[in-house]
Amino acid sequence: MGHAGVDRVATARTVEARAGTRLLVQARAHMKPCLYTLVPASPADPSVAQRPPVTVRSDRELGVGNQIWVQQECWELVESHAPLEDAPERSAFFCSTSAAPRARILAGQRESRLYEPDLLDLARAVLVVHADETPATRTIQAAIRVALHGGADVEANLEGDALRVLAQAIRGLEISRGLSPALRELGWNLNQHFDDLKPVSGPRVSET
Repeated sequence: MGHAGVDRVATARTVEARAGTRLLVQARAHMKPCLYTLVPASPADPSVAQRPPVTVRSDRELGVGNQIWVQQECWELVESHAPLEDAPERSAFFCSTSAAPRARILAGQRESRLYEPDLLDLARAVLVVHADETPATRTIQAAIRVALHGGADVEANLEGDALRVLAQAIRGLEISRGLSPALRELGWNLNQHFDDLKPVSGPRVSET
C-alpha cells in the first residue's frame, strides 16, 4: 500500500529490537502512575466550541511527542502548557485530539492502525505470551521498535505465526487490563483473517 513515509517491515534482522523493548517494558513496569493535564488545541473551525482540559493518569512519564488514549480518542502531546491554576503541581500539555497512527498492521486485506500506547502494551504482552525468542516474536518486536523509535509510520505485513502471536497477546491484554479501541479492532481483524483462512466445505454429494 502506498502510504507516504511508510517503511515496510519484512524482517527482524535489520533491527536489534528485543533487548531495547524489554528494557522499555521493564522501565514502564517500575513507573508510578502520574496525573497530567491535557489541553486540547483550539479547533480550526471558529464555530466549534473549545474543548475543556482533561486530567489523565498515566503509568509512564509523558512528554511532547507521546500519545495517550483519552476515552475513545488517541491524543498526542504537541507542546508544553503552563500548569493550570487549579493544579499548579501538575504538568500540562497542549494536545492534538486526532493523533497520527504509529503503525499499520496488515492481516490479509485488513488494515489496523495502532498508536504509541497500543504498541507499548503489545510489546509487554508479547513477552508475557512468549518469554523465549522465536522468529515470530523477533519480527513483531522489530516492527514495534521501529514504529516507536524509527521516526516513521511503519507498515507491517505480518504473516502466519506472527499474527497468531499477536492474537494471543491481545487476548491476554483483554483479560488483564482491557483493550483500546485500536487493539479491539486489531483483534477483530485478526479473527476475521483466521476465519478467511479456514477451508470452505463444499456441498455434500449423496451417493445413489
